[in-house]
Amino acid sequence: MQLFRLIATGSALLLMACGTQAATGKHRGATSAPMLSMERTTCFGMCPAYRVTLTGGGHITFDGIAHVQTMGPASAQASPAQLKAVRAAIDQADLRSLGDHYTTHEDGCSPLMMDMNGVKITISDTHGSKTVNFYYGCRGAIANRVRPRIDKLADTIDQQLDTARWIGKPGGPGIPGEVTH
Repeated sequence: MQLFRLIATGSALLLMACGTQAATGKHRGATSAPMLSMERTTCFGMCPAYRVTLTGGGHITFDGIAHVQTMGPASAQASPAQLKAVRAAIDQADLRSLGDHYTTHEDGCSPLMMDMNGVKITISDTHGSKTVNFYYGCRGAIANRVRPRIDKLADTIDQQLDTARWIGKPGGPGIPGEVTH
């Protein structure tokens, strides 16, 4: 009987330890999971193309793709104030109320200009994830209603996460670092 109690107690302690570790891992994953990802795409000219990701814990990952000073990965840490500003901009943009993409005539782009850059923003939170892909060649009434919200959010992300340190300084037309839209 004592052996049974010893085994049962040991098993219970082992299960509690596993549960504590799983809960801790879950919490750690929540702060290391991306809360935001933004990708700017190339255009016919020298538009900078890159992806920047921000986790709930403030870890910033930049991945330079084309026409940027820093090609490949780089990282930094956002301050609590930067995280707060980005979260406020996400709330203000209300991406969940937008369509998933504004890239074709079927999306309401009329006219549709070619060879422009775009921006794809993904947010993840307790409600799941939402991605909005906006092509700057998308014109017309629908695009005119959506573009200011996308621009304000994308500009806030760039400013708060200081992507300029990796993109390079803005220059004249066709100079790496110029965000054209």
